[in-house]
Amino acid sequence: MFRRQKTRKAPGPDAVSPSSLKVCAEQLAPTFAWIFNRSLELCEVPSCFKSSTIVLVAKKPAITGLNDYRPVALTYVVMKCFERLVLNHLKEVTGLGRHYILHHLDTPGTYARILFVDFSSTFNTIAPDILQQKLIQLAVPASTCQWITSFLTNRRERVTLL
Repeated sequence: MFRRQKTRKAPGPDAVSPSSLKVCAEQLAPTFAWIFNRSLELCEVPSCFKSSTIVLVAKKPAITGLNDYRPVALTYVVMKCFERLVLNHLKEVTGLGRHYILHHLDTPGTYARILFVDFSSTFNTIAPDILQQKLIQLAVPASTCQWITSFLTNRRERVTLL
């Protein structure tokens, strides 16, 4: 993910340029992998990875009210990289899971329940406690439920004007 940064893009709210992330990819990747794995072990997402800035950009030159602004969410680069680690990990699990499920389904009379969750815009629209109850009903491991709930709760946002 660090190597795929578009160097012509502006730095995010953390003032770290994408070119810096690209150049330091080899040094950053092991640290972020350790943070991600530790997060999974503790079933908790670090709070610094759950904050974003919403910049209100004027839709037109003369502003007469709040509807004349377009909200643009700028998530910290660190959080984006963390989300990529999550998605890459889920892809890896999906590959292993697919093998396990297909092997399991070779046995007559068996079935598999599969749950896919897209977190890309979920933060503001889902009730984490309801999701956790449903995941528990689906026999998702408690540690995974706890980690997902941590990811979706206590998110911080700030709003600024451009």
